[in-house]
Amino acid sequence: MSQGSFGTPRHKGGRHTSVTLIQHNVAYSYQRTAKITFYVVLAVVSVFAAVLSTYYFPPLAAVPIGLAAGTVVGGLMAAFIVVWPVLRAIWWWLPEISLMLLLVGGWVYLEERTNPIITGLTYASVLIGCGVLPAVRRTAIALLWCLIVRHRLRTCFASFLTTDRHGRLPFIGLAKPVPVGERVWVWLRPGLSPAHVERQLDQLAVACWAASVTVTKARPSNAAIICLEVKRRDLLGGLVGSPLADDLPAVVVPAVTQPIAHAPAQLDLADVPDNDANDSTERQARKNPRPAPASPVPNDPDLDWV
Repeated sequence: MSQGSFGTPRHKGGRHTSVTLIQHNVAYSYQRTAKITFYVVLAVVSVFAAVLSTYYFPPLAAVPIGLAAGTVVGGLMAAFIVVWPVLRAIWWWLPEISLMLLLVGGWVYLEERTNPIITGLTYASVLIGCGVLPAVRRTAIALLWCLIVRHRLRTCFASFLTTDRHGRLPFIGLAKPVPVGERVWVWLRPGLSPAHVERQLDQLAVACWAASVTVTKARPSNAAIICLEVKRRDLLGGLVGSPLADDLPAVVVPAVTQPIAHAPAQLDLADVPDNDANDSTERQARKNPRPAPASPVPNDPDLDWV
């Protein structure tokens, strides 16, 4: 078994491989946290239980009672922390496990009360109904995509999204079908922010086999809980029929045609006046204006001395 993982060793083609269930650094981190939690809970619960025991038992008996209570409570808390990675893996596969238990339990229940032929016909009718009825088929496909998306997101978080220094992945919550695709709630770990997720939206869309992925905060007061909208279809891009068109009255509007004016086929140059000579004369007159004529001098003998 490899040193970096915890799993079941397998031999294939002469090579030693392992099925990774829990990363080694993740398991070590949880074990260290469990030890610290055990001692802290042991001290707190022991003192508290010993103080309460003095009201009902002698002081000498209160000390061992407090130690026993602290050991039990601290051991339970430490055990829960140690097995939490396994519980998280079970949470990832909880819908599939529940569906398998439901199918097997239903088969056993029907077989005990009927015969195998009736049980097989019942299961076959359910499968045929899921494939034939449009509403049931759409619901089943939407739920199936929710299961697929949760596992694809877990693969993305383990592949190219950053985690904390212990390698712990974000907690993937429930997935819900929506008209455009799926909506998944995710609880981010310290070290990962919605901005980091937004930079990887294109890769998330490719991994989830979707058209696009958007991220929003599930709560305005908490940035650690986000909603991933996995979009597979555009509801606003198609044509939507409206029943209002059937209520319009049938009115025939006559077509209005505008007369087309006759366009000249050629230009008659004989009808165009020749203004080139006049234009050149006017331009020359404006360029060289003539001096104003001098006014005539009156014949006055008194002005001879001037």
